[in-house]
Amino acid sequence: MTQALASLLRAQPMVQGSFYLLRRKCGKLNCRCATGQLHASWVLSRSEQGKDRLYSVPKAVRADLRRWAAEYRRYQRARALFVKRHGEILALADQIAEKRLLVWPPKKPKPTT
Repeated sequence: MTQALASLLRAQPMVQGSFYLLRRKCGKLNCRCATGQLHASWVLSRSEQGKDRLYSVPKAVRADLRRWAAEYRRYQRARALFVKRHGEILALADQIAEKRLLVWPPKKPKPTT
């Protein structure tokens, strides 16, 4: 848990999204991609207002963006672990509280007939 907390508190910059090499066809009939040699471009993908967006990444910033996107993934994993552990701790606290609770006013026994 302390490692997850340390990851949450890191000071390195991060960028939301996934950085990857996208390969696709352009649609021209006589292009090399029509025979299988797809066009490649590095992109950053992320969801904005419920829609997936792709951003082309210039060569000059690829190395930085790769590190920043990896830092965001590291943060997300640490945050998910923190939330999971926090939930487990709260569940234990609720179990302790349940055992300590008294029922008041006491229930009256039902008359037997």
